[in-house]
Amino acid sequence: GPGPLTRSLARRVQEMGDLDDLKANDSKYARFVSKLKEFFAVNPGQKEKVVVFSYFRKTLDYLSQRLGQDGVENFVLKGGIADKDQLVDGFHEYDGSAVLLSSEVGSEGIDLQFCRLVINYDLPWNPMKVEQRIGRIDRLGQKAKKILIWNLFSEDTIDSRIYNRLFARLKI
Repeated sequence: GPGPLTRSLARRVQEMGDLDDLKANDSKYARFVSKLKEFFAVNPGQKEKVVVFSYFRKTLDYLSQRLGQDGVENFVLKGGIADKDQLVDGFHEYDGSAVLLSSEVGSEGIDLQFCRLVINYDLPWNPMKVEQRIGRIDRLGQKAKKILIWNLFSEDTIDSRIYNRLFARLKI
């Protein structure tokens, strides 16, 4: 059965906040969707395709639901998808701007050089994972003069510590 930590967390989960509370006060998501819509608006005729990576499957589901409510077309790529090539083709061929929400499953073995923006909604501890994520768009066939990488994190959080360590290791 579950250990003492799991049992304790299960008992306290209601005190930790609920989804409606998160949606009403999620400053990270608010910033994300604001910058994303700004990016789409700068090049309205471009039909921009954006790749967003998150380590957590539940975060991908949350982002997909919120983006859908905010009128942003999105596709979710995570483990358990029967045909990831078909999903990526659907994303590529979608007739408008769209977002591919991807777990680490999408950081290897797929070509996304038709995109020029990668957003790391959360950062993995391993610098190689960050490079793999970026490598999905920074490859042969990339037509953009420059690619963009956005890393989302709040100051004074574990995310900012990960960011500073990662980029010190990557010497960026």
